[in-house]
Amino acid sequence: LTGVIAGNQYEIPVTDVYYVEGVDNAVFIYGRKKVFESKQKLYELENILKEKYFLRVSKSLVLNLMKVTAIKPALNGRYSAVLQSGEEIIISRKYVPDLKKALKGEWF
Repeated sequence: LTGVIAGNQYEIPVTDVYYVEGVDNAVFIYGRKKVFESKQKLYELENILKEKYFLRVSKSLVLNLMKVTAIKPALNGRYSAVLQSGEEIIISRKYVPDLKKALKGEWF
């Protein structure tokens, strides 16, 4: 993947990506310590990353399942994913069935 920080372009190994998020018409790639901006759209990155254990978990977020250490129920049918970095990501109700399939190994 390619990301930009302060006008400088970087190549980002997929294994270093925790999640990709769309915010206000911009797309950001989150690593352990750095956040890169992407020129690509969220759906484009989702298609690229789909075969690499990434899963859309909300309208604006694609999560790297290999960086998840725990998943726990949250309110109103949602779930919360705890990442290796300690950060928590909310998984929307709509995407919980896909998550369950992925965890059973049926999705990939």
